[in-house]
Formats: sequence, C-alpha cells, structure tokens
Amino acid sequence: MKTDSPAPADVRINGIVHDALRRDLTRTMTALGSPQPPNDARRVAIADHLVWMTGFLHMHHGAEDELWPLIRQRNQDAGVLLDRMAADHARISPAIDRVAAAATNYRVNASPEALEALASSVVALEVELLPHLRREEDEMMPIVARSLTRAEWEEWDRATNIAPKSRHELALEGHWLIDNVNQERYDVVVHLVPAALRFVLLHAYARPYRRACATRWGPDVDVAPHTKRRRATAARRAGRSFRTEGAVSLHIDAAPRVLYDIIADVTRTGERSPECHTCTWLPGPPPGTVGARFRGHNKARHLRWSRGCEVVAAVPGAEFAFRTVPERVDPTRRDSTTWSYTLTPERRGTLVTHSYRITALPARPLLWLYCRIMPQHTDMRPQMLQNLEALRREAALGFVGGGSSGHRGRVTVSPRPHRFST
Repeated sequence: MKTDSPAPADVRINGIVHDALRRDLTRTMTALGSPQPPNDARRVAIADHLVWMTGFLHMHHGAEDELWPLIRQRNQDAGVLLDRMAADHARISPAIDRVAAAATNYRVNASPEALEALASSVVALEVELLPHLRREEDEMMPIVARSLTRAEWEEWDRATNIAPKSRHELALEGHWLIDNVNQERYDVVVHLVPAALRFVLLHAYARPYRRACATRWGPDVDVAPHTKRRRATAARRAGRSFRTEGAVSLHIDAAPRVLYDIIADVTRTGERSPECHTCTWLPGPPPGTVGARFRGHNKARHLRWSRGCEVVAAVPGAEFAFRTVPERVDPTRRDSTTWSYTLTPERRGTLVTHSYRITALPARPLLWLYCRIMPQHTDMRPQMLQNLEALRREAALGFVGGGSSGHRGRVTVSPRPHRFST
C-alpha cells in the first residue's frame, strides 16, 4: 500500500524477513539433528524448502543491492558501511549456493553423508549470514530510515519484492513471514497488500502452509502468528494446564569446558535468551561460584520485570545451575524456579541439557494471570531450545576460522512432563 507521507521509511519488514531466515535455519538444524533421521517425505520437504529459501535469500540481497546506490546518493557518510554490505553479500553468496547444492543432493540421497553435508553447509551459512543480518539491522537500516521517505521505501519494496511475484508466491511468502510473529509484525506484513487480496491470501493459503510445515518440521512445531485473538485462546487453554518442569538437549561440537565458560558468565545471557536481556552480578560470593547472586532483567512484549537469582551448582565443564530467589515482601515474586545446564561429553562435542523445575509456585490467582498475559511460560521448553540453538551458533562463531569442522545439532525433549492443573 503506497502513501505520499513524508514520514521516514518504515524498515520493520527487513527485521521480519531476517527473523524468518534465522527461525528456519534453526528449525532445519533441529530437524536434521533429530535422533531419527527424517523420513522420505520430510527429507524431500526440508530440501525443497531450503532450495526455496536460498533462492529467496539471493533475491533479497539482489533487491538490497539495487537500494544501496540510492542510499549512497542521499548519504555520502554511509559509503564505508555500504561497501561492507556489498562485500558481505559477495562473501555470503557462495555459502548460499553450497546450501542449495547440498539440499538438492539430499533430496535424492538419504545417506548419512548427504545429511551431514547439508547440516555442515547450513552451519557455514549461519556463520557468514547471521553477523551480517545483525549489522544490517543495527547499523544499515537506521541510515536507510533517515535517508528515504516512507513513500520511497514502499515504492522500492513494491518494485523489487512484490511486483515481480505472482499471487501464489506472495501468499506462500506472506505466511512464511507471519509464522510465529507477534501482533505488531503481523500487521506490518499483512498490510503490504490491499484488503480484498489480503483476505484471500490469508484464508486460502493458511491450511496448505500449516500442512507443509508439519511435513518438514513436524506436527508439534507452532507456526501460527501470535495475534491477540490467538493469545486469548492460548491463555484459556493454558489456564487448564501449567508445566512445572521440562528439559531439552542439544549436541554442540565444542568442548564441555568451553560451553561451561559461556553459560556460567551470566552477563552474556542476553546474547541467547528470548526474554532475559541483562544480568548483573550482585555483591557477595565471587561471581560464578555457589552462593553468588545476580539480578536478571527481562522483557516480553510490553512487559518488563527483574528477579534476583542465586547460583546453586557450579562444576566447571559439567554443571551450572541457579534458582530465582523467592521474596517475602513482594507477593508477585514468592515463586522459585531452578534452571540448570548439564554438559556431557559426546562424540566430537558435548550434549547440553537445559532443564527447569518450579520448586515454589506463585499464588493461584497470580498463576491464572500469568497464564493469560504470558502463555509462553506455561511451557518453557521452546524458549529453552532457542537458548541452546543460540549457544550452538555462539560456539560455531568461536570455532570457525580456528580449524573446527562443521557440526550438527541433535535435539531431544524430555518425556512425561509434570503438569499442574488449575
């Protein structure tokens, strides 16, 4: 939808595209690292999706390459950063092609070697791509927003990303972009097309997209957007069942002590956690030792809160655990949860198991409220898995260039979860 407003460019769609790429690269590694190799239908679906996604990524970079000259004209000071963006694209392109080639081979070749080659190529792409995406979001997009008007940005987006594609292509791409997004991002994406066409695309293609995702990622992977209507439904369901413990595991090709040092430095938690953005050590026992305390600052959508935490296990290379400290004065902070990481040497790396156990539940009225405003807290395993995937990427970034070989992630989820009924 085009507007003549002189307002600065609204570049939020760029971050939405980037997060969709990050999300499906993570899902790919989870699927390829499953204890049971994908069956034929899933193997073909994953391969086809990666071929599509690598083609999309090439087109995305091509569209940006058409945008950079205009930014250079408008903002001479951006020249150095624009040169870096172009150099990044040139360096990332071969990594994209290697994933496409490995996926094409994996589609017809179910051998462990083909799976390993595809997983290694995806990791290599992540190493090149993810820092570029972050730099583009943090440094380049603010310059674009200052250099272009909203109308100019929308005209570029329409000409390069919308007009060349059929309605079928736009519908599938649109559902890919709104997969698991919040209400704000959902609105950004769906308002890129007129209302009448929007209704058709949203309702005619929702079920085919969900079926395709179930085939390639598994039926338990949530792909629906987190709109207000869906959150209300989830809250009603969550109020009936609250998970009090759970665990996820991921194989990472790094030594246990290396991973332990990353995990035990809680000041780096914000690099991995979907909610905790800052942790600071508090006065008392030395940081990282049993009894040491720190405060974690969290955010989820528009909510902000903090909790004091205490280290309860610190065995270098083996286990690190902490608990949220219950507070007597504040009734909203009388609950307590123990979070732990155990590190087990396995093959060329480490099996990292991240678990939680609620040892003191909040008061029943507060529990009902939490289920409504933060339904994701009724089962923390998906966010914990994101944490481990971020740890895997962090470890990969630390090893690439140092002679480390490619690696795969193997994910498992703890069975028979305990539930608390309300």
